[in-house]
Order: sequence, then C-alpha cells, then structure tokens
Amino acid sequence: MYRDTVVSGLFYPSDKKKIISFIESNKSSETAQEAKMIIVPHAGYVFSGATAVKTISRIKLPKNIILLGPNHTGAGGRIAVYPGDKWSCPLGDVPVNEDMVKKLIDKGFESDQLAHVKEHSLEVQLPILKYFRDDLNIVPIAFKGLGFEDCRNAGKVLKELVDETDSMIVVSSDFNHFEDLETTNEKDFEAINRILDLDSKGLYDTVLSRDISMCGIIPAVVALESLDNKENLKASLVEHTTSAETSGDASQVVGYAGIIIK
Repeated sequence: MYRDTVVSGLFYPSDKKKIISFIESNKSSETAQEAKMIIVPHAGYVFSGATAVKTISRIKLPKNIILLGPNHTGAGGRIAVYPGDKWSCPLGDVPVNEDMVKKLIDKGFESDQLAHVKEHSLEVQLPILKYFRDDLNIVPIAFKGLGFEDCRNAGKVLKELVDETDSMIVVSSDFNHFEDLETTNEKDFEAINRILDLDSKGLYDTVLSRDISMCGIIPAVVALESLDNKENLKASLVEHTTSAETSGDASQVVGYAGIIIK
C-alpha cells in the first residue's frame, strides 16, 4: 500500500532542491540531542515551516518515528494507524514500520488507510524528518474524538511500543485558530504552559474549558500520557510564532509552537 503526497506543492515545495534550501536556511546550529518527544506545527512552510525545522534540527532522531497528528477530515477511525507500506516524499519514499504497526493493531489501535488519504498534518513533517534522518521509518497515527481516559489508555500502549523499540514520538499540532493576535497569544500560552509542566490532564481540561482551538490536542495528550518518570524530564519551548508574522493580518491568526521534551 502506497500513500502518495496530497499537499506537495501546496503546503511545502514539490521540488527537492527548494525543500533542502528551506531546511538549510532555518536549521539550528546547536548540537542535536536525544529527546522523548517533540511537538511541531503543520501549516504551510511559509507560515510555520521554520519553527518545525528549528525544532526537529535540535533532535537526534532515532530510526523509527511514531508520528501523531489530528484527523482534520473526519474520515476513518478514532485511532487510525496507516497499515503500510510507504509514504511518498520529495526527498525519497519513507517506509512504514509494519512490525510496529502490527503491535499497535494487536493492542486495539485501528488499521485505517481512509483517515490518512487526504490528511496533511503528518505529511508536511516528512520532508523535514527525512532530511535529518535519511533511513527514517514511520508509524503514522491520526486521532479524533477521544476523551481523556481514551487518551490515557492510548498513551499506555504507545509507552510500551517506545520502550520496546528504537523510537520517539513526534506530535504534529498547530495551536489556537482564527482569533485576533492578542487572544491567540493568550490562549496559546495557556496550553503551552500546561505542556511545559508535562500536565496532560491540565492541558486537556484547559483546551476544553478555554475553547482553545488547538487541533492536535488529542495526539499531544496521548503523547504526554506515554511519558514515564516525568519528574526526570524537562520540556522547553523552542519558539512560538503566529501567522500574523507572515501575513501581516492580526485579526485572524493561527498560533504555532515548537516544543522539545527530553
């Protein structure tokens, strides 16, 4: 089963040389370090790609990336794992780790191609991840409609998988959508601060109670629930930006953040 690109040439360049030039002009000069998980944005590269590159370039990527994102289209299951075989990418096809996929399906995750057919949130990360780890394998999972206990249970399953394999979790999420700049900054940092505290329940409750339109809330909570020994971990914000910095429009803004947990 082969997943072709959907937003190549729209959210990011279809030309390999242009992608490489973009990444090389935005990557960090810091020495890459190991991490437990990261959160990166998934808007068009012109808006949020630099934040994603700055974040991913700081990480020493393992061979296997468990790639979590929201299901924007509504198609498919609630915990939808792409069953295989490869995903197309301008920098070269990216294999799906089918052994890891099988373990998740055996634990109750859904084998589901439909949720991924037109979903952009995971695809936009692939060229950046592929640039920094050419032999990359992925486990793509799209989420929708989970309550907190469902997130907690999914996180336990992912924790077991991470413990058994050379892997880490990458969460693809934007933050608040389509409110003015002041409101977006305020709401974004309410959510970001909960993540920096590694407070999964606080994040879930804050996003719901404050009506924060963080599209990747479910994968972010699932990922936080997969973490063990949180007292020994540290979360740091690489940067927070908004679409206003590119568009100049401060009335209808989307927020973006790069976060590293190690």
